[in-house]
Amino acid sequence: MLPTVLSPQGTTHIERCHDLAGDLESAAEARRLLREALDQSGHADWSDRAELAVSEVVTNAVLHAHTPVQLWLAVTDEQLCVEVRDFCPMLPVQRNYDVEATTGRGMGLVALLTGACGVHSLGIDGKVVWFCVGDQEDDPDPSALLDAWDIDDLLPAAAVETRDVRLLSMPATLWLSARQHHDAIIRELTFYLAQHGDDAVDVAAADAARARISGAVVAEIDAARAAGTAEPAVPSGHPSPLPWVPKQLDLCIQVPADAASEFAVLQDVLDLAERLAVAGELLTRPALPEIVAVRDWACEQAIVQLSGGLPTPWQGTHQERFERHPEGAAVPPMPEWDASVVTDATTGAIAADDANRILAISPTLADELGWDPADLVGRRVVTVVPPALREAHVAGFSRHLNTGEAHVLGVPLDLPVLRRDGTEVQCRFLIERVPAGAGRAVYVAWIDPLPTGAG
Repeated sequence: MLPTVLSPQGTTHIERCHDLAGDLESAAEARRLLREALDQSGHADWSDRAELAVSEVVTNAVLHAHTPVQLWLAVTDEQLCVEVRDFCPMLPVQRNYDVEATTGRGMGLVALLTGACGVHSLGIDGKVVWFCVGDQEDDPDPSALLDAWDIDDLLPAAAVETRDVRLLSMPATLWLSARQHHDAIIRELTFYLAQHGDDAVDVAAADAARARISGAVVAEIDAARAAGTAEPAVPSGHPSPLPWVPKQLDLCIQVPADAASEFAVLQDVLDLAERLAVAGELLTRPALPEIVAVRDWACEQAIVQLSGGLPTPWQGTHQERFERHPEGAAVPPMPEWDASVVTDATTGAIAADDANRILAISPTLADELGWDPADLVGRRVVTVVPPALREAHVAGFSRHLNTGEAHVLGVPLDLPVLRRDGTEVQCRFLIERVPAGAGRAVYVAWIDPLPTGAG
């Protein structure tokens, strides 16, 4: 392997090329090779930043390219130059996830650790991710370094027969939360499968399918934001941390004509990951039913349309089926928790667990909403969330489960609550999170109806 992008500055002391396998052990091997070269050249002081950067780049190549990896490095008296090549033409993109997200930050981290970095496309032959580390007197400027990730010199892709797949009324905010969940749980599943020696699961095909949808969603959100004409997903006054996104998108994505099996594999891989999450084998929390439903809908639309069928729009989360967990669904057991703090309350209160399932409601609030308490317990919280706010609620709670992000806890909120008869009552909320043992949590909302005209 010859250097594709970099021309080392200064006198070259060491130049080496290595072929690495497309497995998770390659990150450790890359760190070892890099450290060995720096030790031999007398630049061991560069190792900490360089090892972390190469670990991120090689791990990303293994997790997302699913091909062998080539490592080229050169050490001069001025800097260490590194190129990591894989053979997948799909280029890395910035994720722009929440600050507490457990994934999606690799490129930004490399930018902060190195003096220069970037991505060079080789078209159908793959790509090269490169970086340089040397003596730096000042901390790097993150915004300037991230500009280096702009893709340069793109080569034309191979001619592949494609077909249009239309995803109508795609719920943008819900898919963004689903995307974040998918990235986290598939990444963890990959490590789980490697640890257990299971190579029968086709994570590569699943990765390809989810990237096709998510890339189109992000592109359309950017276009809708620039146009400024789409209806926002979150109503004015709602305490969502999301940047502006449109309520719905009509997408048309081009996918290879023979890619239907990829979308079926994506469903199977995510179903496996969800079962492991429910069983406590993964750190990532199980997805909420709406998150599962929107990815199933998107995958099934691709499969149907690639077979000649017609598109069916997303039907929304206001459906009654989301008010209970599906029959036979894998759901964590109810946490051990003393519900008397709610059931004995003389004011409005409702408690739910981390599966978004109602555990208890005070008689006062149940009466205001027109429910018998026994009929609400076991239902999901969306039962009392107005339809216009359900997707924002699910998206926010899903992000909280995945990241720990908590924008609404301990903050007074004025929002409507849905009565059993379909009417709404404006209420003042204060939500608190209560530990329930074994890593579980209960969320207690103290709710007072506001006088008519207040808010």
